[in-house]
Amino acid sequence: MSPRPRALAAGVVVLTLASGCGSAADDDAAERAAHFYAAIAADDAAAACADLAPEARESLEEQEGKPCADSILDQQLPGDTGQGEARVYGSMAQVEYPDETAFLSRYDDRWLLTAVGCPPRSGDQPHDCAIEVG
Repeated sequence: MSPRPRALAAGVVVLTLASGCGSAADDDAAERAAHFYAAIAADDAAAACADLAPEARESLEEQEGKPCADSILDQQLPGDTGQGEARVYGSMAQVEYPDETAFLSRYDDRWLLTAVGCPPRSGDQPHDCAIEVG
């Protein structure tokens, strides 16, 4: 299985897990995603890359053949996403925006993004993300 379908399948698993929502966890995930998109809007590649999970950063670097900081701003990611709605599923979360969905995983005491650049999907179709864990 190529990296993209595995990551897409992981996103589907996240969506189907039973919800164990807690408002503090929702806020923390939403704040991390907002920080990432603010970094993109400010052309701060280093800050945006720091918000990515190590596996997502490595996947981008492998895909582009150069360091994350040299390629992330070329991914046509939205910088102004508006207000997002976070849902936490244990150690995984998603933050939905009107035109974008971000996926996160818990790493020790912080949330990091595992997939971004995921436009809205139709029906039961998996998300097709610009950057995702491979």
